[in-house]
Amino acid sequence: MMKKLLSLRKSKHVLKTAYESYKKQGKSLSPESLSNIEQTMEACDQAILKKDREEASRLASKIEVFGKENFKRPWTGYVFEFVLAIIFALIIATVVRQMWFELYEIPTGSMRPTFREKDNLTVTKTAFGLNVPLKTEHFYFNPELVQRTSVLIFSGDNIDLPETDTTYFGIFPYKKRYIKRLIGKPGDSLYFYGGKLYVVDKEGLPVKEFIDAPWMQKLEHIPFISFEGKRNSGMKQITFSQFHKPLGRISLSSSGELQGEIFNGKDWVKDQVQAAKDTHREIQTYSDFFGMRNFAKARIITKNELKKRTRSDPILQETAPLYLELSHTPNLSNPKPVDDPDLGMMLQPFVTWIPLQEKNLNAIMDAMYTARFVVKDGKAQRYSAGGTRPNPNLPRFPGVPDGTYEFYYGKASQIGLGGVSYALPDNHPLYRRDPANIQRLFNMGIDMNTWFDPSNGKDLLFPNRYAYFRNGDLYLMGAPILSKDDPVLEKFNKDEARREQQSTQARPYIAFKDHGAPAKEDGSYDVEFIRTVGR
Repeated sequence: MMKKLLSLRKSKHVLKTAYESYKKQGKSLSPESLSNIEQTMEACDQAILKKDREEASRLASKIEVFGKENFKRPWTGYVFEFVLAIIFALIIATVVRQMWFELYEIPTGSMRPTFREKDNLTVTKTAFGLNVPLKTEHFYFNPELVQRTSVLIFSGDNIDLPETDTTYFGIFPYKKRYIKRLIGKPGDSLYFYGGKLYVVDKEGLPVKEFIDAPWMQKLEHIPFISFEGKRNSGMKQITFSQFHKPLGRISLSSSGELQGEIFNGKDWVKDQVQAAKDTHREIQTYSDFFGMRNFAKARIITKNELKKRTRSDPILQETAPLYLELSHTPNLSNPKPVDDPDLGMMLQPFVTWIPLQEKNLNAIMDAMYTARFVVKDGKAQRYSAGGTRPNPNLPRFPGVPDGTYEFYYGKASQIGLGGVSYALPDNHPLYRRDPANIQRLFNMGIDMNTWFDPSNGKDLLFPNRYAYFRNGDLYLMGAPILSKDDPVLEKFNKDEARREQQSTQARPYIAFKDHGAPAKEDGSYDVEFIRTVGR
């Protein structure tokens, strides 16, 4: 069998490699072997210079065999190459992940239903510019490329969010990334009504992508997160913010009196509760911002729990399986905020109730959604990508087998490996329509914490459930629970108007009612109103 003839270029490469090994390990050879390889390499070099391919190939093959037998590579060389390869791979991976694209797994349900827990994404990082690796900076960034309704990933750097620090590859300090949909751009004004968004841009033009988009129809948009204030360090002052924007504050005087103030866009002014004031062109109270007055935090309570909260309301005379408790129209002056030793300074909004009959409870169950949660030994805990943590306040779900579950649009699913969901049969215990199960799923379905159980005595803690009107109908979880022509809702509206009319300046009451969309009679956006009270 004829040996393959090497090209002059290949022979030269073999000679060069052998010469490098000769320089490093030649002294370890015997005098005879050293002389032999030196002569052979010199002869090969001459053959290459003369472009004698056949002779150069013969000598290069001889050199290659000699090198394999005599020039043994030390183990440190392999280790060095391995470490070098790892470092190079890390550099390439870092550059690619920081500047080109990156893989993410969704850890929470904050972007449901667009993304759910354990969904995997491949995200481009060149859509709007070019990032600086391992920093929240850009080599180039064009904000005009960022479009409303786009889904974006951003860092927690310079944002008032808890626990934003992490590490990259377990080595480099890094900021956590968050995924959200872009709603407003600089200069936009946002107003919330009916679970929907009304947006006006900086030029005063309506932005209607959010109202008309099909994918927005079943999404709820809520203008506030909680009624909790943040005490400023070293000062007798509490600031109240929504979406990390300070809107109001409460100052504690030397005599212990509380004074509420709101920021009207120019100055801090006294917070005023005017129950009879319906339409306005200036901010009067904390609940005017964003349209907070259109929404209430909601929970479901029993008759006995209702009796503990009111002694004079006419609703006590009505019999119903359960009652909807609504905490609404937060403001900084009346009712006076509560400084709870466990919760801190909390606003104390107005409260009202609606009786829920069986048809209403069925409507709630048909619209039920929850966070993803894990049941173990009859107790439920919210799913976390980092694993479950010890929690003594877990709600009980009797009869529910161990597993991971979720509700969406009234349909319950069990979550298997890889986040794959399987529809539960209609006879599964989670589908029970008894009042206790409906109350438990509604009150604790998002947080899975008994702190939000109305029987625990923490009346200021409402679950992340919200009620609002849309065109006269009362909505929960994105679905109409009471229609505007329902006798129960008609009576509720009359009772609210009566309470507001009979309230006094010392003990004011603002009705929870349908204030209507921020639109004129012809259906066009009321731009002036949105720009005044929107943010």
